[in-house]
Amino acid sequence: MEITKNNALLVRDEARSGVENMRIDECLLQRAVPEGPIIIRIYRWSEPTLSLGHFQQIKELADDSACRSQPSLNRLPWVRRKTGGGAILHDQEVTYSFVIPTSVGMMEKGANEILYRAVHEAVRDGLIRLGLDASLSENCTCSTVAKVENKDPFLCFQRRTPFDLVVGAHKVLGSAQRRTRAGLLQHGSLLLRSSREFCPLQGIEDLANIPLGFPWQEWLSDRLKEGLGAILPLNCEDLELKDFGYLLR
Repeated sequence: MEITKNNALLVRDEARSGVENMRIDECLLQRAVPEGPIIIRIYRWSEPTLSLGHFQQIKELADDSACRSQPSLNRLPWVRRKTGGGAILHDQEVTYSFVIPTSVGMMEKGANEILYRAVHEAVRDGLIRLGLDASLSENCTCSTVAKVENKDPFLCFQRRTPFDLVVGAHKVLGSAQRRTRAGLLQHGSLLLRSSREFCPLQGIEDLANIPLGFPWQEWLSDRLKEGLGAILPLNCEDLELKDFGYLLR
């Protein structure tokens, strides 16, 4: 029997402000339509920016002991994501997102775990080929007590879920989701190197001998196509940036 492939569009976007990046992700989710394509987006941020999880408050930044040691975080612009989890410092990293319309059929119970694993395992395998000791965390730092007492670390990369990707003891990839009647949005951040805004967090280039100028956006695009293609066979077309605007009209 012939396997039907899902149409997908991939765009490697330009660096944008936090407000614009979140607006675009939300817009792509709102405009997902049955039988429409899966949209995969790889993007950067035009300046260091904090994106807060949907249920976080910016005042929590001042209450976090690790963040108090890095006062420059208080001066950064911030936006709120539609997804949950901890705050992400978008600086020395690459962000991805994809939107899957409901018609594709990834809305059933357990699909969130399947999507997390598919993407993170593809990135893990790619990092292993680059010589890194990468694996899924399989551990969780969250607890009922921590949530009730609001003691989870403020920053996402200081938290762990079983699906997070780690290199040794360092988290390098975390993702989150949002579902609506139109479809599912998943986005995540691949940490490349330490930011001067929060020095304790180390990224891939801090932990391995990666050549300068490595094409991370193209590399991550390939890993996303591999991961999603393993569970949702894709007929994927690279979309020119100049043609990306029509999806947002």
